[in-house]
Amino acid sequence: MSVWSFTVFWVLAALGVFGLWVTLLILGPNRMFRGTAVERAYFAVTETLPEALERWMRSGVGDALAARAERVWNALFGRRNPIIQIFGVVLYWTGLAVFFAQVAPYIPNRYVASWQWVPIGATLAANIGSYIAACAADPGVVTAENVDTACQVFGYDHLLYFERDCRTCLQRKPARSKHCSACRRCVQMVDHHCIWLNNCVGLGNARWFLCFLATFSIVCVYGTYLVGTVILELRHVHGLADGAVIWDELGEPVQLSFKSSVLYLFDGYPLLAVLFVLLLVLTPAIGIFTAYQLRITALGYTSNEETKWLNISDAVNDGVVFAVRDHEDAPHETIQVIEKEDQTDDARPRRPISHLRHVPN
Repeated sequence: MSVWSFTVFWVLAALGVFGLWVTLLILGPNRMFRGTAVERAYFAVTETLPEALERWMRSGVGDALAARAERVWNALFGRRNPIIQIFGVVLYWTGLAVFFAQVAPYIPNRYVASWQWVPIGATLAANIGSYIAACAADPGVVTAENVDTACQVFGYDHLLYFERDCRTCLQRKPARSKHCSACRRCVQMVDHHCIWLNNCVGLGNARWFLCFLATFSIVCVYGTYLVGTVILELRHVHGLADGAVIWDELGEPVQLSFKSSVLYLFDGYPLLAVLFVLLLVLTPAIGIFTAYQLRITALGYTSNEETKWLNISDAVNDGVVFAVRDHEDAPHETIQVIEKEDQTDDARPRRPISHLRHVPN
């Protein structure tokens, strides 16, 4: 056994690239990364690269074959399709299989007590259960049968939402709803279309989605810790913990440092190495995305609405947002944007909104 196998090196390098790709798919579309390198890399991978590939195909194989390939691509990834969902499920259960095959036999160990199987089992059960619920639950699809009820869930504030029809569904559009081009339907309080769920995240399944994200973050962090303890335990099991000496291919003695001993173990436990690297790559991405989703949920809006609220925040800072009454004795105020050039001619009673927190949402 060599200190470091080139095969394992390239497998882990490829896994790192794959992990970065998954990270871009998770974080890239989110508005918290707007204008950053993450967003630019996301668009490079999802738009610039496919467009360059399409141009190359049109010049190399002709327009007809390229157009057919484009239709296949749109059918697979531009519409609701279970391919990415199946890929994610297979990856998840493969990781669990590696965990129970190569990590579980060494729990308990000198770093982890046996009672930790209780939170391990509970976390996995909650994570898998919430994922199934988020996939299976109706996210809040608006139909001809429930559109009247859906329009009563949230009021039209005449600031972000106005009474109008969906141009695609040709029916009334409830406040805080959005037409999903992948699902081809309007969804109430939609956050985004999640390719990993093969479903929209909306009013009906948002709580399950948040539960899934929170428990998946725990699975990633806890899993990284458990795999790390097993790696340390294996150093003791194989006598590598106290400056062990091995012999390389030329028969020369090599004293192992901590790093070298870990790499030496990875050479003998490649699946354990793959699992550990994958967890190291995914844990920060999942954690950041979960924190972002919890933050906007606490603030009372969705990722779909974030840009709209940022625009309102800019309008508040510009001094053009007011609480307006239609007349002096009107019982209720409405929040409206009145541009500066129109404020002189607008005689309705009003008071300026000085901070976004004074705008109800």
